[in-house]
Amino acid sequence: MGVSNFDILKANGIFAPQVMNTTGKVYFVNNATTGLPEGAIGGSDGNSGLSPLEPFSTIDYAVGRCAASRGDVIYVMPGHSEAVTAAGGIDLDIIGLSVIGLGSERNRPTITFTTAAGADIDFDAANIKLKNFFITTVGVASVTAPFDINAADCEISDCEIILTDATNQAARGVVTATAAARFKFLRNILRAPTAGATSAINLVGTEDGVEIACNHIYGDFATAAVENATGAGNVLTNVNVHDNYIQNLNAADFAIEMVAACT
Repeated sequence: MGVSNFDILKANGIFAPQVMNTTGKVYFVNNATTGLPEGAIGGSDGNSGLSPLEPFSTIDYAVGRCAASRGDVIYVMPGHSEAVTAAGGIDLDIIGLSVIGLGSERNRPTITFTTAAGADIDFDAANIKLKNFFITTVGVASVTAPFDINAADCEISDCEIILTDATNQAARGVVTATAAARFKFLRNILRAPTAGATSAINLVGTEDGVEIACNHIYGDFATAAVENATGAGNVLTNVNVHDNYIQNLNAADFAIEMVAACT
């Protein structure tokens, strides 16, 4: 069974944030046992992955089937649930890859961090997009950096991210490196209502052109909701932070804090 043009149009136009038409490969991921499309078989990394009827069962396996700079897209179906249990548990390392969750609100694919404080999703190639997921880091204590951005022109958008609850609190949400030029964090909801997180976004290094826009960021952050790491070598250029709602419940600290030499 192969994916039809109609399948792609339905996914692009109705159930997910729009991605441009692609000449790359399109793969589907789903390990849910309920709500399956009519005629679908259960998700397995032994399936073709080329149709919603024959999905892979893990995102990381689907990533491994993709090719650099081809414009490949992975659609993750409603009801899919995946745990990140180690560093690089999901390693997005294919240039130009888009990983798109289907569905809306809590009927979207879920990514949960468990087992190890060092568990993370790595953005290790340029032009990676991750869109439309529900993501919670509170399955284990003190996750240090669930999103590790190490390459240029990457994007996290249209996601809901939970960093803390009464039991477990992640240290930070997104941590960037100098190589993460033009990183975009767009239209996300990020919540950390219980004290314990240091920041939602930690911009480390000298990256240029970071954009943080149209997000709702709410929580108790010990340093700032949006933090530019202090110290030598962390001067950002052309940072664009606009049209956000940002609230730090920690009255002694900041919504946005950056070193003085930033532009």
